[in-house]
Amino acid sequence: MGRVRYRQPAEVREKAIETAVAKYDAGCEGCAAAYLDVARVHGATEEQAARAGLGRRGFLKLTGAIFAAGVAASAADLVIQTRRADAATRVSVPGRGAFGVDSCTPLAVATGALMPCDFYIAEIGAPAYSLDCYDANTAAHAGPDYTHGYWGFAGPGGADDPFVWGRQQAFDALAAVSKMPGIGGHTLFADVEFGFGGWDGAEAHPDRNARLLDGFLTTIAAAQYVPGVYINNHDRDAWFGGDYRAPVPFVYWVAGGPHAGRMCAPCDPTCDTLTTVRQLWNDSVSQETFAGQRAALWQYWLSDFGCGGDFVYTPQSGHLAFTPVS
Repeated sequence: MGRVRYRQPAEVREKAIETAVAKYDAGCEGCAAAYLDVARVHGATEEQAARAGLGRRGFLKLTGAIFAAGVAASAADLVIQTRRADAATRVSVPGRGAFGVDSCTPLAVATGALMPCDFYIAEIGAPAYSLDCYDANTAAHAGPDYTHGYWGFAGPGGADDPFVWGRQQAFDALAAVSKMPGIGGHTLFADVEFGFGGWDGAEAHPDRNARLLDGFLTTIAAAQYVPGVYINNHDRDAWFGGDYRAPVPFVYWVAGGPHAGRMCAPCDPTCDTLTTVRQLWNDSVSQETFAGQRAALWQYWLSDFGCGGDFVYTPQSGHLAFTPVS
């Protein structure tokens, strides 16, 4: 799971030309241009690309421009143009959704293999054990309106009142994000996982855990942000049980799960990651629920799998705020 498959240049250029034609037929000229440039870099000739696009006058003109001496735009520029075009149209394309990254994922990884980087969810802090996971370049690429934040959420530990401790963490998260101009999105997630401390021992009882999360969610909502929760299936079931219902709607972000990593690696330019992710989402992951909310995002590829980053899918656009799904 997570092994990257490397292809020979001949395979890469053949797949890139094939994809360029498909993208052109689908109406995304910027996407086609980006794939044509990948083919060119891997040794394709203008004649090979033109032959694949016979009967498409516009495609032949595009091919000539890409393969001409002194290409007008570099592959990186073309990718950026494509991302911006996608950002402008993704809301109006039914079923497409948005693909993004989170945590420490650098821009080169986020956009590697021509992956979309439609949104970014960055760490804004934690009471302890923060990973300092904010990449300014990734945030700038996604744009402030598509960049959101998560707080490394500590468990109840020995807090006298878990609700008050959860509320204090929300205040700290709001203070942190107010100092980060690169984050303009209005969804703030509690990253609920063992590594931020406080989730072991007798104090971490489901009732106390529920009060803790209630304090965070209600405070974030009162501040006119949309609260969210990132949590894996094991911790969801072990720490909160099946009866817990949150006092306010929140965005449920599924962390990994049994279907994560089952798709083509996002750093492999020769196969289709996006279609499999959408299929797994529609078939299974979208049915996950927590505390009265249905899944709205899915971290389908984790750093541990390889590729050097965390990749996320949502059927929403990610613009300004994600929407809770009851």
